[in-house]
Amino acid sequence: MKQIYNVGIYCRLSVDDASNAAKARSYIPADESTSIENQRELLSKFAMFNGWVETRTYIDDGYSGGNFQRPGFLEMLEDARKGVINLILVKDLSRLGRDYVEVGRYTDAVFPSLGCRFVSVLDCLDSEGGNTDMLHFRALMNDYHLRDLSSKIKSVLHSKKASGQFISAYAPYGYRKSAGDKHKLVTDEYATDIVRRIYALRLAGTAYGQIAAALNREGIPSPRVYWSRVNGKDSCKAAQLWSYATVKDILRNPVYKGMLVMNHTGTRSYKDHTQISKPETEWICHEALHEAIISPEDWDAVQKINEAASLRSVGRQDPAPKLFTGKLICADCKAPMSANAETQHRRNGTKKRYVSYFCGTYGRSGRSVCSWHRIYELTLAEIVTAEIKAHAQAVTVDEAAVVDRLKRKVADYDEHRLSAVRQEIGKLRRRVQELEAITAKLYEDKYSGAVSESTFMMLTQKNEQERLAKAERLEALLSEVDKAEKETAAIHNWTAIIRKYLDLQELDRATIDELIDHIEIGERTIVDGQRRQDIKVFYRFVGLVE
Repeated sequence: MKQIYNVGIYCRLSVDDASNAAKARSYIPADESTSIENQRELLSKFAMFNGWVETRTYIDDGYSGGNFQRPGFLEMLEDARKGVINLILVKDLSRLGRDYVEVGRYTDAVFPSLGCRFVSVLDCLDSEGGNTDMLHFRALMNDYHLRDLSSKIKSVLHSKKASGQFISAYAPYGYRKSAGDKHKLVTDEYATDIVRRIYALRLAGTAYGQIAAALNREGIPSPRVYWSRVNGKDSCKAAQLWSYATVKDILRNPVYKGMLVMNHTGTRSYKDHTQISKPETEWICHEALHEAIISPEDWDAVQKINEAASLRSVGRQDPAPKLFTGKLICADCKAPMSANAETQHRRNGTKKRYVSYFCGTYGRSGRSVCSWHRIYELTLAEIVTAEIKAHAQAVTVDEAAVVDRLKRKVADYDEHRLSAVRQEIGKLRRRVQELEAITAKLYEDKYSGAVSESTFMMLTQKNEQERLAKAERLEALLSEVDKAEKETAAIHNWTAIIRKYLDLQELDRATIDELIDHIEIGERTIVDGQRRQDIKVFYRFVGLVE
């Protein structure tokens, strides 16, 4: 019997592709355009002509060919793993990607391991044909195109920087881009006054955190919020407040004395976009290209204050990861907790070091937002150790009862319903296979002349509508069962791990990483003369266990 191919159509368009297509629209034929619509139309017709079943279309609009972490591409791979599709169809090899090594890995190893046939239409490449000799050469040329394009873009940007053009996406706080020339900075009256005030406070000896606290208490919007308001954008949830780091950056930026410093950061390569700092010899500096907000004398004076503050920290103990670093969250504002090392000087001349944790928002805002939520590491370690041992004991005594309780905690977990769902899945799978076989038979009948074109179109359309409806229902039920099975597996995984810690004596970082996802720390309160503090431990795999 002829094999049935369930096709996954993949379309990609990067920003550069869209720009080039727009420039050349007057002479590129419509069916050769790189647009998403034309890619999809071409591939859909190709699938129908070959008698393949068009199952799903995956689209990545605005994603570079050098990046394979694209949502549409990853979704296509997942469907291939599940067997939803068994043929991947692209317009040309560059749509799959422009990284020679990665394209080769997918076409030579990944797709075959998933049982997926790969076809590139305009390149006339088919993984099941005998014309794959040129595949790697074409992939290499696409990779060269990506490298060449990156080199040209960097050259243009470097030229603009050398000529003194401001090319960053956002103007520094206190400035805005000129309406007449977006590569030139002009002062923003409102934000300029705030910048001058920040420098005046620093000249008066005010600490970074205290400056942030003063601005927050007066309700002055942070740079990110102010930019959003000025440009009519929705204010983002992050960076709502002035922070220690924001104030510090403003007080160290030479742009405020009229100097533009560019090319101090870059990327490792055209394939690795990780930001790196460049040596000072590569920096591009321009003076007097825009109006200074702070006089050079005041700016230099502030830098001396900043340097003196930095020197005072010399000799202090380097910050090191603490026992609960990265695991604690403020119960009220949900911000990560910060660690603080404290030294207690005793009357007998000895010293004892303690580690405590406090709300990160409270610290960054200069203690103007949220509250301490402080807890000492020794106290928290004792509490967490006792809870872990209690859960381990419960699992040891009656694991079935613990598993049942955790299953009931999942609101949509119903064993009887899952049994009915599995039966329905079996019926749907059989019906989908029947419909696919009927579709394949209709194609054979059409080409043999057993059915007319009009009859063929009517029957295939009706058949495909039912198949798509059944397939959609099947996918939803499979997702439901998969979720339930993962939750059950997670519960059993957790009970197997927690059982090992029945005799836990001392909590260490390895134990925390293996067991705990995060811990919420509430604020300390006094109830009936007793100090109380809510602490909720959220475990890996199962969350909060009560």
